[in-house]
Amino acid sequence: MKKPQADFEYMHGLLKDFFKRPNIRSALRVINQQEITGWEIWFQIEFARFLAEHVSEPEWQRECAVEFDYRREKLRYFFKPDFIIRKKQWARERFVALEIKQHTQLGNCLTNMVADLAKVARIRKSELDLRSIWALGIFPYDQETDVREMIEAKLEGAGETYYKARTATERIPRTAFSYALF
Repeated sequence: MKKPQADFEYMHGLLKDFFKRPNIRSALRVINQQEITGWEIWFQIEFARFLAEHVSEPEWQRECAVEFDYRREKLRYFFKPDFIIRKKQWARERFVALEIKQHTQLGNCLTNMVADLAKVARIRKSELDLRSIWALGIFPYDQETDVREMIEAKLEGAGETYYKARTATERIPRTAFSYALF
């Protein structure tokens, strides 16, 4: 699937705005200090609140059930992308899909992100017209690791294209976490 630069810039801009929020950073610090795991649903709810209040007024849905293309998926009938998002001024029924993962191990987080991209790509086109598919991963910051290199290796290992200019890896300020968007 294509990864339009405009979609990347919009999604990356949303995430930058989201991670600037003091309440999100504070919560991530508590999550780190208390070694809390399994906080992905909390994150999705906070992101949903953020989208509902965002100045760009995006149209969005969380976990909207859509059918798989039966030629591509034999085991399950439905899939629920974490978010589908449509920016104002985009074509009416064309959405961006966003899958969110969090993990204490960077490698596992990236593997799960790549797997989710493959799942979303199997959605029946007549069910949901996607402009692009994105994965967001949140993981502990590690200055020793070249995250972009790992992303490239994971994507290429899965037979997917790595778009360097449409990949973001950033530390979340004042927290022990980083994120990747690709």
